[in-house]
Amino acid sequence: MVYLSDSLQDTTMKILLRNILCCFIFAGTALSAQAPADDTAPPEETVARLETALIENMKAGDSMTFEERFETLRPLLDEIMAVDRMGRYLFGRDWASFEDAQRAEFKQTFLDLSAATYASQFKEFGGESFDPVAVRQQSEDRAVVKRRLTTGSGRQIAFDYLMTRDDSQWQIVTIITDGVSDLAIKRTQYQRILGNEDFEAVIAHIRDSIESQRSG
Repeated sequence: MVYLSDSLQDTTMKILLRNILCCFIFAGTALSAQAPADDTAPPEETVARLETALIENMKAGDSMTFEERFETLRPLLDEIMAVDRMGRYLFGRDWASFEDAQRAEFKQTFLDLSAATYASQFKEFGGESFDPVAVRQQSEDRAVVKRRLTTGSGRQIAFDYLMTRDDSQWQIVTIITDGVSDLAIKRTQYQRILGNEDFEAVIAHIRDSIESQRSG
């Protein structure tokens, strides 16, 4: 985990958010400015659903296997993650050149990786808690939900969720943890593999990552 000073962390997060949002806009993927429906749940509710599932899995401890944790998270992530927009950010202009079957394969494989990562990393409870910090509405269809994870030892980790609003709900685009965007790191990795090899090599890399999480 990377540790940053408060001022540097805040500056880094702002740069990351601006860069990610710019990629969405210039790729033509920004959501419409249509006002959200009255019955749309606030963005922090989407975040709370994920965090509640993680805490419940951690509290279950050894009574749940990796596969059981995976199975509880996978359908939830399918609902609350903006995977199509993640794909457009990760691959840039190449995303539009993929066949429909390739985009579908990527989305399902990437969701598997996300569920596997959470199942591997959130498996033991030691008094952890997620606490609200702030919700920053950037527009009618974009927001940042700022949360803080406090570990059992008292260590505090900043979680900043970049959110977009789909037709009926808010979804997570990326999570910046202590100033580091895992999605930005993956963007560099996947574009390098795609440039040097091909789409199937990217999928193979993601599947290898899933197995690493499962065996870890």
